[in-house]
Amino acid sequence: MKHIYAIPAALAAAVSAASCMSYTYMTTSIHPDLSADRTVYTQADSSYLTGETDANQFFFKPDSTWETGLLAEPFRKDFHEEICIMNIYASRRLGSLAEGKLTPAEPEFEGCPVLAPEETAKKHFRWFSTVYEYKAVYRRIGGLPVDLGEFMDRETQEFFLRGGTMPGDWNGLELYSALEEMNSDFMEWYVTSTFKVSHDIIQEMCGVRQRGLLEELSGKILEEYIKEEEDVTVESLCRKLDIASGTSTFMDVYSGNKAAADSLYREQSRVTEYFACSLISEIEMPGKLCRSNATAFNGGNPQWKIDCYRLLYDDITVTAVSREANIWAYILTGIVLSAGIFLLISRKQG
Repeated sequence: MKHIYAIPAALAAAVSAASCMSYTYMTTSIHPDLSADRTVYTQADSSYLTGETDANQFFFKPDSTWETGLLAEPFRKDFHEEICIMNIYASRRLGSLAEGKLTPAEPEFEGCPVLAPEETAKKHFRWFSTVYEYKAVYRRIGGLPVDLGEFMDRETQEFFLRGGTMPGDWNGLELYSALEEMNSDFMEWYVTSTFKVSHDIIQEMCGVRQRGLLEELSGKILEEYIKEEEDVTVESLCRKLDIASGTSTFMDVYSGNKAAADSLYREQSRVTEYFACSLISEIEMPGKLCRSNATAFNGGNPQWKIDCYRLLYDDITVTAVSREANIWAYILTGIVLSAGIFLLISRKQG
């Protein structure tokens, strides 16, 4: 029986050849003037910790505006699927949140919505208090090779990808069984997506006879990939096609067009690389937090888990509102009221 975390593990393995899982904890402290201090923490590998600091450890490229270094006191952070040791940091002052977009560390992360939320911070003067509003929108991943809706309805997607509410009368066995089925459907979507990308690339490079053979064998080979829960590359598909047809024709096509085929595959399957980015974002607001749509808090500060599994379903919008008392307004109001009362009493006495 498969573990209920089989899908994240399988996808992590699928992208590991080109990238490593990047677990990032980001804190943003917003100031009354709407500037902000942002710190990004991650787990550096052993070579970095022993002095080989040439390789960037973050999922973005820190430029000269960032201060980076080792943490004097590393700490543990729970990302749900894994607990990581945060041991390095990058921090900078943002004049406004508009400066907060991050440059991807690798070409594979270009377009990853986790790196480029639409962030805003606003404040509203209310005399006795100032209200601060924070909002960030992480956009849904679109342009998928195969629509996830072909394998999961919207209700199932919400439950599986967003952690929707469990039916109240379900027991653990029933929930586990449902997750098993969802895992299977999700993995079938993933394998089918990488198969379609590889199939379409090799199809464009084949002659008429080879295309006919490709279509004849594709269904059976796709079933093999799904059974093995294996992601598909152009090269691996060509190898299976040659084995099934008893020829070397497809590997010959691939070998003659390797650079172009691999480049197209990286571009068209880029979304699979996005699964390597896992982020917890935490916000500290001026004054006292009034409301937020966060479900987790750290020292009273709201925090949200953002990753591209969740963004397969829909946009993620995070919000927080705080209120800071304007002490001077209370003092000034007290002075004005006192002066008015004094004048009123003086007139009556006069």
